[in-house]
Amino acid sequence: MKVITAYSHKGGTGKTTALMMLASAIEARGQSALLVDCDPHQSFKAYETHSRNTAPAIWSDKMDVIYLHYEATKVAVLEQTLLDADEGGRFDYCLLNLAGVDHPFNRHVLRYAELTLLPFAPAALDMMELPGALDVLRQLGDQGEVGQARVLLTKMRSKMTSAQTGYIDAVLAGFPVMKTQIRETAVLGDIVMRGLLGKAIAAWEPEASGLQKMEIARLREALEECQALLAEVDSIIELGEAA
Repeated sequence: MKVITAYSHKGGTGKTTALMMLASAIEARGQSALLVDCDPHQSFKAYETHSRNTAPAIWSDKMDVIYLHYEATKVAVLEQTLLDADEGGRFDYCLLNLAGVDHPFNRHVLRYAELTLLPFAPAALDMMELPGALDVLRQLGDQGEVGQARVLLTKMRSKMTSAQTGYIDAVLAGFPVMKTQIRETAVLGDIVMRGLLGKAIAAWEPEASGLQKMEIARLREALEECQALLAEVDSIIELGEAA
């Protein structure tokens, strides 16, 4: 079971979006995932609930959601949850959604992940918070306590100024960055209400007409972006295992 987490010191950076994109890609591939929500917003549960309540339902029994509040859950409980899931052999992936705070629980969680994603948008407030999160990963990395880690740029527009690009480079200070970026689109910006994209396309495409066909095309394009993200995630984890 591959364990992937998304980490930042503030909310709204794109952690949930990135992990939900991975969930859609995993499901579309025919694989399974355990979605562990440690964020009080419980976005994974909202994602599942909405998907189950559509007609027809666009959730998958290969996806399980559990909630472990970061302030109320002992690290030993999380560890046992991950061990049980891994030994059970049911899940190909575990996606861990962390609260957007700098908290000891989050730092412990990072030790269990093969890959930690640090999603951040190229906006001043996000970038001001990024160095602290990078420092945590560097410290844990120096101690050999974490797996691979990558910054994932989110809410990306087609063009950026040279000043924005220079600012981003200065903040990152050589920290590795995902080649894949999350674009600022309507589908990805509202993915919590879109459900598993592959299931949604399969359910709605046969009856689609007019504007609905345009929506299906947007869903398909978004799913391709999800699949590209998962492909890069897999390659990074494989390189880490081979090292």
